Amino acid sequence: MKWNSHFGLFFLLNIILLPAGWCQTDYPWLRFGDQFYENESFQDAETAYRKALEEKQKPTTSFNLGNTVYNQNRMPEAIQQYQKSIESTKDPLLKANAYYNLGNAHYQNQEFDKSIEAYKQSLKLQPSDEDTKKNLMMAMRQLQQQQQQQQQQQQDQEKNKDQSKENQDQQDQQNQDQQDQKDKQTTQQNQSQPGEEKPSPSEEKLSEEEAREILKAVEREDQRVQEKLKKTSGSKAPPVKDW
Repeated sequence: MKWNSHFGLFFLLNIILLPAGWCQTDYPWLRFGDQFYENESFQDAETAYRKALEEKQKPTTSFNLGNTVYNQNRMPEAIQQYQKSIESTKDPLLKANAYYNLGNAHYQNQEFDKSIEAYKQSLKLQPSDEDTKKNLMMAMRQLQQQQQQQQQQQQDQEKNKDQSKENQDQQDQQNQDQQDQKDKQTTQQNQSQPGEEKPSPSEEKLSEEEAREILKAVEREDQRVQEKLKKTSGSKAPPVKDW
C-alpha cells in the first residue's frame, strides 16, 4: 500500500508503508504507529515505531520509521533507517520497497546519483514496477540538469576569474602610467628650479655701467703703458768708455 508523501513530487515520489507484523511484545506499538501514520500524525507515529524497536529490532519497523521521518523532511535519518532495513532483511519485496523509498529520499535531498543507484537496485528485485522506472527516468534527467548547471557555474567562475585578472592588469598598467607621468613631471620641475646652477662666465651679462667702467680701466692702463714707453725712448744711451 502506498501513502502520499507529505512533500513528494507528484505521485511518483510516494513512499510505501508496510503493515505491522503480529508479535506479542511489539505489536501494540506497531499498531499505534500505523494508525498515527494513516492520520498523518507523523511525530506520534515516530514515537510509536521507536518504542516498537526498543521491544524488538525488525526490518519492517525500521522501514516504517524511515517513512515517518521522511514525511517530516528529515532525509538523512530516513536514509539511515531505509539502509538499516535493507541490511537486516532477506525478504526481496521488503528490500525492493526499501530501495525504492531510499531512492525517493536521495531524490528529495538532490543526491540524484545516489537516487539513481537505489532505483536500479529496486528494479533488479522488481523489474516490472512502473513507479520505480518513472522515478529512475526523473532522477536521470535531474542529474543531467544538475551536471549542466555545475558545468555552467564552473565556466562562469573561470570567466569571472579571467575578467578580474584582466581588470587588475589594466588597473596596474594605469597606476604605472600615472606613476611614470608623476616621475616625469617631478624631473622637469627639478631641472627648472632657479639658483641651483650658476651660469658660466660666457653666459653672464654685464650691465651698461659695468661695461663703461671696464672700458675706462682699459683706457687708463693703455695710457699708462704709452707714457712709460715715451720715457724709455727719450733717455740718452750711456757714454761709451774710451780706452
